[in-house]
Amino acid sequence: MNRGTRAGSVVALTIALAAAWTTAMAQTPEQDRQREYWRQQEQQREEQQRRAQEEMQRQQRATEDARKRQQQLDDETTKNIEDHSKRRAQAAPAAQNSTDMRAERPKLLALPPLPAERNVLLGSWRLEGSSQQSDAQQSRIAELAITGRGSLKPGDLKAFMSSLESGQMLCDVSFGRGITFTPTTYSSGGAAGLAEGPIAYRSRNKKVIVAIPGDSRANPMPFTIAGPNRIVWADTCALVRVGTPAANASTNAPSSARTTAASPSASPAVRAMPQVAAVAPAPPQSTLARPSPEVCRNTLLDKLGVVGTNQVRAMSDARFKEAAIEGKEPNTGNLRIDLRGSACDDPRIKATLYDFDANEMLVSITYVWERPPGPAPAPIFSERVTQLSRFHSLPPPQSPGRLQADTTLGRLILQDMPERNLLLEAYKAKK
Repeated sequence: MNRGTRAGSVVALTIALAAAWTTAMAQTPEQDRQREYWRQQEQQREEQQRRAQEEMQRQQRATEDARKRQQQLDDETTKNIEDHSKRRAQAAPAAQNSTDMRAERPKLLALPPLPAERNVLLGSWRLEGSSQQSDAQQSRIAELAITGRGSLKPGDLKAFMSSLESGQMLCDVSFGRGITFTPTTYSSGGAAGLAEGPIAYRSRNKKVIVAIPGDSRANPMPFTIAGPNRIVWADTCALVRVGTPAANASTNAPSSARTTAASPSASPAVRAMPQVAAVAPAPPQSTLARPSPEVCRNTLLDKLGVVGTNQVRAMSDARFKEAAIEGKEPNTGNLRIDLRGSACDDPRIKATLYDFDANEMLVSITYVWERPPGPAPAPIFSERVTQLSRFHSLPPPQSPGRLQADTTLGRLILQDMPERNLLLEAYKAKK
């Protein structure tokens, strides 16, 4: 190859190398950016994994610490229960007292029955000084003491020990949910469960009445009469009558002004809220003796969402002659109390239904009216619309036989039901 050819080849190679170098230099910054991006992504993944592991370890430590604290609390509670049981076993023999009372049963039953007009026990009672919050706490504590199931919350330990030392535990076990006496039956609820059935009453003196359950295995219950609205069981547990100022001090009992507002006897001229069961012109006459005006005014219509089962039961004892029927509200399973036979109401009302929420607070009252056969709207529907319009601003019925409106008493629903020959007048608590 001559010199000219070699020189040309060298020049061509040099040019090619220069072009390749230029191309490589042009690609390097973009590749560097990509490499940096993926490096940062990898660092982020590693950081996330590290944080997740640290959080998991923190939760495991917190769970283990909580378990240890609860175990320590349970161990301490168990020891306190055992220590207290030993002290009680060395003290007065309560079991012997219980046996002695059962031994007195035949002698007590041989006494003359106590007339209902002299029986101060008749009515509903609850533990003195209890409230919804303390009732829930004491019920939880008593259930643990009896069944051994569950565990105390840290704030319960002091109350638990105080309850043991004071004897309050026994009261909560027996009467934590109250007790109700009728002339022939009783119902008592506590952490130990529900006790109910036939009962007899005897008294050797005016200060003590003994309630004797029909079940011979049950212990007779001696109550000292401390007053018309206060009784003491076995010198241990004080109870107050449900519905009295002492019993309702923590539940904001209605003032006389608010109670009067719901009275059926209040004059429409002063714009009082109506008793929805107000007697229509020329209704059928009731054969029952009419209770006092104070009793008839106590409908609880202005207490929706405020009062609970105890207040409703106390009202029913005074206002209704027939025994309450307690069951479950359809579709919810919540408590429903079916009351019948009040001389305060229009005789066409066949039942008054009191429905409660899951917390046993009153949320609705329904009056079940009897209607004559025929298509909707029945004359009684128009009658009720006219009557209620005197006290509430009501819209026209949304359809024949149905009216719904928000009132000062709650949501009103008036529903004609010709297929069942009924008219439903319901009041529901405002949400």
